[in-house]
Amino acid sequence: MARANTSTNTLFDRVETTIKDLEKDFNDLQKRAEKRRKEFEKRADRELKKLRTEIRKNPLVKRAEKQRKDLEKRVESFRKSVMSSSPVKQAEQLRKDTEKRIESGVDSVLESMRIASAADLTKLERKINSLNRKIRDLEKSKAA
Repeated sequence: MARANTSTNTLFDRVETTIKDLEKDFNDLQKRAEKRRKEFEKRADRELKKLRTEIRKNPLVKRAEKQRKDLEKRVESFRKSVMSSSPVKQAEQLRKDTEKRIESGVDSVLESMRIASAADLTKLERKINSLNRKIRDLEKSKAA
């Protein structure tokens, strides 16, 4: 019986040792895979940089880049000239004048109908809030 216990213990020890060895091997394998992944990424980055450099050296790419920059400058110049042109300025001034006229017309209609404007309501609301504060202060002073 003692021999069976010893043999079972030895078997468990061997299985336990084997499992630990497998875990260690697995961890080593993971570390090597991670190291290789990082090396691959570095190599890929270097190759991409080389490829970008080579592409930039290509005359067609240089020409396309130059044309893109020229086009951007021309578009910006055109936009500035349009925005500073007389018709655009006149249209903007006309819009502002129309807006003022509409606002004054609406104000006069509301006034003739004795309807308060938003600005009037805001003023009244401020006055009411001020009066409410004064009332609370007076109530507090009477209570004290």
